[in-house]
Amino acid sequence: MRNPKGPGRPRGSATARDVPVVEVQPASKCTRCGSPHRAEYEHRNVQKYSAALRDGRQYDEIIRRRTKCEDCGQARIDREYRFRGRTI
Repeated sequence: MRNPKGPGRPRGSATARDVPVVEVQPASKCTRCGSPHRAEYEHRNVQKYSAALRDGRQYDEIIRRRTKCEDCGQARIDREYRFRGRTI
């Protein structure tokens, strides 16, 4: 009897185990009004610096970008911590 869903995976094929893990960072919010709406980023600044966050994740770059809240006009600098696997 044939499988109604199709032939399936061929015999001897390896199970895919190299699935990339992606961490999604929450949207930055205004410190004054709490709004996530912001203007376009300006003046990107990349600093090479190796350390660990409080939760134990490693990083080797800090990216700072200036922006403004679209609702109240508060200026802020958003930080992104990135791990590229480089040695400094």
